[in-house]
Amino acid sequence: MAVVGAGAMGTGIALTYALAGRDVLLHARTPVGAGTATATVGRLVDQLVRLGQLSGHRADGVRRRIRTVTGLDGIAEVDHVVEAVPEDLATKRDLFAELDRLARPGTLLASTTTALPVTGIAARCRRPERVLATHFYLPAHLVPLVDVVPGEHTDPAAVATACDLLTAIGKSPVAFATDAPGTVGPRLQTALLGEAFRIVGEGVATPEMVDRILTHGIGRRFGATGIFDRLDLAGLDTVVAILEGQGRPVPGSLRELVAAGRFGVKSGHGFYDWSGGRAEAAEEELARYLVAARPAPAPERSVSLAAGVLEPFLEAAAEEYAACTPEQPPSCFAVLVGTDDGDGYTVERVVFGRNVRDIDEVAGAEYEATIVPCFGAAYANARRGFWCDAKDLLRISRDADDDGLEVLGSVHLHPDWHRIGPEHERGMTISERPTPMDAYVLGQTGWPVNLICYLDRPDGRLRYTLGAWAADGAALTLRQEI
Repeated sequence: MAVVGAGAMGTGIALTYALAGRDVLLHARTPVGAGTATATVGRLVDQLVRLGQLSGHRADGVRRRIRTVTGLDGIAEVDHVVEAVPEDLATKRDLFAELDRLARPGTLLASTTTALPVTGIAARCRRPERVLATHFYLPAHLVPLVDVVPGEHTDPAAVATACDLLTAIGKSPVAFATDAPGTVGPRLQTALLGEAFRIVGEGVATPEMVDRILTHGIGRRFGATGIFDRLDLAGLDTVVAILEGQGRPVPGSLRELVAAGRFGVKSGHGFYDWSGGRAEAAEEELARYLVAARPAPAPERSVSLAAGVLEPFLEAAAEEYAACTPEQPPSCFAVLVGTDDGDGYTVERVVFGRNVRDIDEVAGAEYEATIVPCFGAAYANARRGFWCDAKDLLRISRDADDDGLEVLGSVHLHPDWHRIGPEHERGMTISERPTPMDAYVLGQTGWPVNLICYLDRPDGRLRYTLGAWAADGAALTLRQEI
């Protein structure tokens, strides 16, 4: 078979077929694109080996099955072509006219289009009955679903052949009866996208919060349950009450089911028939899926602070706090030095370093180019976010090594921004967890220990709270000697 288009989708589809034992011609537009595609396939295969999904011997065979070429060479020799070029109707229409001219009469021609009509794509083909869409989902070699969409002139036998082929390579095809641009998955994603932007725009949640709610909450359930079976499990009468309480419209079909006494699992019928133990089986499947998806708990380790070890940092932090303003937030950072006995860490001293953003324009520009676009304009302020000067860090590391110690991590100051911060950040609650920016920057260091020191003055007296976290997610228990 052949895949025309060597971007992220095309390389994933090529790998999908190669994993199933098919020989694949992967067509790139340029030699540079061909080289990039070969490298991408190699990286994805290596990833599968690391994850235990492929043996090294089998991985070599998979790589050999994919031959990357430029132009449309070899199309006349294949039985099936999948197009994965950019989503432009004119481009796809011209390409399919050429594929139709080059391919043998019985060759199945499939587009990966998400939103374009198959009928339009096949408009200049002499054999439109062999043209359809097989819409994969990224990453194509891992997500099982494939939408199979016919055009107005597609032969039903071609749809059946495509479904059989996809099933044979381990995919889960869903065949649509008519030309359905956008199909179901992309439309659901678009609806979710629109609501996500509204939530962020209204200030209800940050992008990070929305993504966490999806990946750790409702999105995690979708691996075992969908929309309608989940509503049945919750109780359709309850769903109606929730929608009415939120002032949202209640779909007519939902009202009809409730009026007929079909409440879902609790009544035995809803959108589905739940008789014969089906409800118990669904709950069992969901539980097994969620347990399997849950990461193994990280081993708990302790962080011990020697008596008085934080005093220099706390004194510096208090001075910073006293002088800070919403425009000039406090900036206080120190490196933790101590020992690692295998079961826990002991901090023996803290050592200050300079913020490279204050002394090096190139580093400041790099921070602006990498951190600010990802985490927001607030970090354009040179006082927010700390990059320890590399020369200082080298000095600290050498001094620690001379004393038989090592760099364990960092401690940095967070003020009570919900009281003294810029107006738009007032009301934020103090948390002992790192911000997304902290987690990203300190996670790059590989340090096992990071402390956040929160300062606030709720009753006129300065108070501090410490939070301990590890970049690898390991649980840390903090012990502070008196």
